[in-house]
Amino acid sequence: MAIHQCIEQSPTMEGVYLLSPYMPECTHEEAYLQVRTKEDRVMSDDLVNLLPDLPDGTPHAQEWQLRKQTANRFCLDLAQSQTTTRILDLGCGNGWFSAKMTALPQVYVVGLDLNLPELQQAQKLFGSPKLTFCYGDILTGLFTPESFDRVVLNAACQYFPSIEKLVTVLFDVLTPTGEIHILDSPFYESQDVESARKRTQAYYQQLGHPEMAHYYFHHTFQELAPYSPIYKYRKASIWQRLLRQNRSQFPWVVIRKKRE
Repeated sequence: MAIHQCIEQSPTMEGVYLLSPYMPECTHEEAYLQVRTKEDRVMSDDLVNLLPDLPDGTPHAQEWQLRKQTANRFCLDLAQSQTTTRILDLGCGNGWFSAKMTALPQVYVVGLDLNLPELQQAQKLFGSPKLTFCYGDILTGLFTPESFDRVVLNAACQYFPSIEKLVTVLFDVLTPTGEIHILDSPFYESQDVESARKRTQAYYQQLGHPEMAHYYFHHTFQELAPYSPIYKYRKASIWQRLLRQNRSQFPWVVIRKKRE
């Protein structure tokens, strides 16, 4: 099975497919990378190759252990399928999670993002016949209908302004029994959104990039409700937190194209 079948052009920009014109001045790429640098989240090739198992003392190593739990849970679920699975990893960044998924023999992945430098790093480190990296805006209609069995957004849902528009576009590229999986992304109750927005604005202001607050969106559980979401994992309970169990605070949300 050739994952390239859903991509009609040849790769450019160091092996990355440009499915949208590369115009960084029209996106938040530069500000995003500057923020990530200040947060110590832009990593060398050596560190990206180790993800999610960063050495003790490395910035955010404990956070990456939580992300490892999420990745392991998802891949264990994915491994249950005995048939070929085509996945769109939306907001794939440096490609570590895309690569982890393609370690499963039946899985083929397209990693999509609007951050070309990270995509080029991903292609250099992980590109393979089973794993293709693309630059493009999913909301502009990049793929032929029914190209994917699953779409995964791992720590990426918050960069899309509208859940409704996103789900509509993703349903188009999913097979009739396809699923959207949202991992490691925050969702809020409606009454908590305004305070969360203020915290985000203050955070980016402190980092010197207040404009990034315009590209970070605070979605609610109520926005998911029309799609009958399945919560395969919910945040740690109060009792678990009291016991100091090291568990992710983010849900694992599944939205099925075909509802039962």
